[in-house]
Amino acid sequence: MVRARLAALLLVPMMVLPAACGGSDDTGGLPEAGSDSSGPSSSTPATTPDSAATPTAVPTTSTQKYGALTLVINHKPAPPAAAALALQAYDAFERASHKTQATNVEDPTLATWGAAAALQDVRSILQSQKTQKVRTGGAITVTTKVVRTSAAAAALDTCYDQSKSVLVRANGTTYVGPGAKKDPKLSASVILGNIAGVWKVTEYNLKAEPC
Repeated sequence: MVRARLAALLLVPMMVLPAACGGSDDTGGLPEAGSDSSGPSSSTPATTPDSAATPTAVPTTSTQKYGALTLVINHKPAPPAAAALALQAYDAFERASHKTQATNVEDPTLATWGAAAALQDVRSILQSQKTQKVRTGGAITVTTKVVRTSAAAAALDTCYDQSKSVLVRANGTTYVGPGAKKDPKLSASVILGNIAGVWKVTEYNLKAEPC
């Protein structure tokens, strides 16, 4: 597979998407984000490795506010019970990833819930945002369904909606980023692995196609 660096695809005017890893005709990318504030406004708390052995119900919808950024996570249809631990890890990764981009400070739980390409992608976005002195605000919505799951791995199909996102300059002014302009909605393939008993997002592949 051909990797396309995240930060390059979402922040710089000459590039286009958010970022991650994609296929030969994919354009990778993770979200844009805003500034810091409170934690989740409605959501099941993130699972920690110590509690990972006891699955709890995954909410079908949750909303978090991080400063100028609102993150909405949807699971449609209602997720199967067998995927509960993987989806809890996915939700926690989305929260940590977006809070990182909203604050320009790596969330301390990011490496707990992300690994390999997915973790590196978020860190690349963080570095690019720091360099350009921007964060992401507005609203981002991810809508996910389980494609397959086993004891060792899980695959999700996700619709990444950045149509209401903005980039926030250091002086507080905002503008629509080049990625959001070109591709307001993107399809994504998310892969999670069970690593030493802890579920982690290992790939977050955004594709240059609408969802």
